[in-house]
Amino acid sequence: MGFSEKDLVDYISTEIVPKEAMMQLNTLLFKELREYCIACEDDRMICVLSPMCPKRILLKVRFEANAGFEDLPKFCYSQAVNNIRRYLNKNTTLYTPQDELIYNKDFIDIMFPRQYKNIIENYNKDLGKLHEILGKSKVPAVHLDFHHGDRQIFDKIFQKDKLIREGTFIYDFFGQFLLTWFDSAIFISDFKTDMTIVNAKEDIIKDLQIIDLVFHVYSAEQNIDGFTTLSSKNQISLIMKIPYDQVHVMHFQEDSSYFGDLIEILQNYFFEIEISMDSQNFLVISLVYQNLGHFLKQNQLDSLTYDKIHQLLKRVNGLRVLKTP
Repeated sequence: MGFSEKDLVDYISTEIVPKEAMMQLNTLLFKELREYCIACEDDRMICVLSPMCPKRILLKVRFEANAGFEDLPKFCYSQAVNNIRRYLNKNTTLYTPQDELIYNKDFIDIMFPRQYKNIIENYNKDLGKLHEILGKSKVPAVHLDFHHGDRQIFDKIFQKDKLIREGTFIYDFFGQFLLTWFDSAIFISDFKTDMTIVNAKEDIIKDLQIIDLVFHVYSAEQNIDGFTTLSSKNQISLIMKIPYDQVHVMHFQEDSSYFGDLIEILQNYFFEIEISMDSQNFLVISLVYQNLGHFLKQNQLDSLTYDKIHQLLKRVNGLRVLKTP
C-alpha cells in the first residue's frame, strides 16, 4: 500500500518531526486553507448550500488557532451565524449546529435581542440590575441559579406549561461566563475570549470550571442534588444525591444490571468512585476526575465531554421510580 494521508498524519502527530520540516508543512497547510476557503466563497451557491468543508468545520479551526475576525472568510461566517439563528428559532437548517464557535455579540443578539450593551455593562458589576432589565424585556429568558434555584422551571418547560412562553430558555452568569440552557442544549459565552460555544456536546472539556458549570446545569435539569469540590487546578469531585426512597426496587434485584452498567460507565472517566448512604437517607454517588492528559492515558481513562456529563446524570436519574425527561 502506498503513502497515504494517514501515514502523514501519524508522522506529524509524533514528536520527532524536524522543526524546519514542520515549519514548511505549516506554510503549505496555511496556504491551502486560505485558497480552499477563497474557492468556496467564490461560488456563493456552494458556500450557502453545500460548503466545501462539512458543517463549516474549518471556521472552528481558525477560531481555535486564534484567528481574529479580519482573518475569517466573512461570508462563510455570516452563513454559520444565520444557520445558528434558524436553529434557535426552530426553523429549517442546513445542518444542526454542534460545538460551533461564534462571537458573543452574534449569539447574544440572537438570544437577547437589543440587550448586548446592557449585558456587557452589567454582567460583572450589577447582576441584580441586569436580571431586572432582562426580566422586563420581551426576551423569553428565565434567570435561574443553577446551583441553588427552583428546578421546577425545567418541568414546566418540558411539559409545555401554559404559563411558559414559547421559546423560553434559562440562563445564569458565573464570573466570566454566561450559560444558556435551551431545549436541553447548552451554550457557554466566555467574556474573556469573546466566544460562545453553541450546542456544546462532543468537545472535550479541558477547563474544570466549565465541568463545574455543566455538571450543575444538568443536575438541575435532572432534579438531582449536585455538589462539586475543586480540590486542585486539575482535579474536581462531583457528588450526586437522590432520596433513597425514590430509587426503584428493581435495581436491587439480582437480575438487574443497572447498577453494574452504571459503575462500568463511571470507570471509563473517574479514578475514584464511591456509592454510599448518608445520614439523611440519600443515595450518594461521589466521583473524582482529573483533566491531565498523561494521567488519563496512564490510567486508561477517557476525557469528559459535555454530552458525557449529560448522559451520566440521565443515567443516575434513571435510578428513580419517576424519571425526569
